[in-house]
Amino acid sequence: MVFSTSQHTVRRFDAEISGLLRQVLDMGRDAEHQVCLAVQALENGDAELARTVIAGDAALNRRDRDIDQFCVRLLARRQPMSSDMRMVLSLNKAVADLERIGDEAKSIAGKTLAIQERGHAPLSGMAVDVDHLARVALEQLNSALTILERMDPEQAWQLLRRHENPVDVVFQDSLRALSTHALGGEPAVSTVIDVVLALKALKRVADHAENLIEYVIYVVEGQDIRHAL
Repeated sequence: MVFSTSQHTVRRFDAEISGLLRQVLDMGRDAEHQVCLAVQALENGDAELARTVIAGDAALNRRDRDIDQFCVRLLARRQPMSSDMRMVLSLNKAVADLERIGDEAKSIAGKTLAIQERGHAPLSGMAVDVDHLARVALEQLNSALTILERMDPEQAWQLLRRHENPVDVVFQDSLRALSTHALGGEPAVSTVIDVVLALKALKRVADHAENLIEYVIYVVEGQDIRHAL
């Protein structure tokens, strides 16, 4: 009977861990969608869509609080050891990164509203730069969520050990292109600044995605590689 009870407890805990991972992944996809909408709003000068993104950030904040509370209760009830403990702690950290990704989407949407309120619009070339960086950053976020879902350390290492991070390359290229626009005096300086801040927000989205990848290595291999690479 003791063994049967123990088995039941283990199965119940495994189900709770799986449920926690699903919640985190769902939040990740929602955060990814928020970034997509924010970029679309900036590129199209769509103030209404930008307001929708800003309003939608509240839902991500609620998810952050709910999952954090679930993790606290889970740790208190189960007192997991070893890899299970690492899993719960890492998923809790992942949620914080996803909440910040939502904040970056909100920031991009805010820049859209600021530009529209001044009666300006990004030049087509500036929109291309934003679109290019957004695609690369979102690709990294999508890969990170897939790695997290599969708990795949091999793919995690492969991405982290790349000779050059494509996000960094595209970000620097975009800044150089924007400086050309600014020197040409075509758009208002304030618009250039807002687009630069939007680009920085997209780069931070990719940075948070990289954190998710590092958590997978910590969960599976027990290595905390933050600040080590």
